[in-house]
Amino acid sequence: MVYHGRCIRNWAIAFKANDANLNPMALRMALLAMALISCACASPDEASGIVLRVVDGGTFDVQGFGLVTLADIDVPQMGTIEGVHAREYALENLLGVQVFLDIDNGRGKRPDGATTCIAYLANSNGTPNLSKNFNRMIVGAGFARVRDDPGNEFDPAKWC
Repeated sequence: MVYHGRCIRNWAIAFKANDANLNPMALRMALLAMALISCACASPDEASGIVLRVVDGGTFDVQGFGLVTLADIDVPQMGTIEGVHAREYALENLLGVQVFLDIDNGRGKRPDGATTCIAYLANSNGTPNLSKNFNRMIVGAGFARVRDDPGNEFDPAKWC
């Protein structure tokens, strides 16, 4: 993921937007290609399954996979009103839903048995929807905050 981001960033710096020969349609196509390439770095096909149980806003059980904890987010603890709201948001969006997991390949399971992942919701046709990154969704909804963990392979700044 990091290599794609650096490549795109370097290309964008070298690209001169004030070039007199620049075709506006070509610029739009180049920007679209950059957006697609940056999202293509995700690997949501490492595992998938139906969410069977939601423990809290950032932890849930996936059928055939096991316990998942969401990468690079900080969710309020259960026992607080914020923690309850985060869990309710996760229940509404995940319980009984098919998810696709991008697994952190740098670490094994945590001591509690959970695997650190980015979770993507499924499209109606059962394929991963890269624009429905649940890690980003719960942060965007205000029920969690980004906490970049340098020990995993993910970079929240590059979430699609």
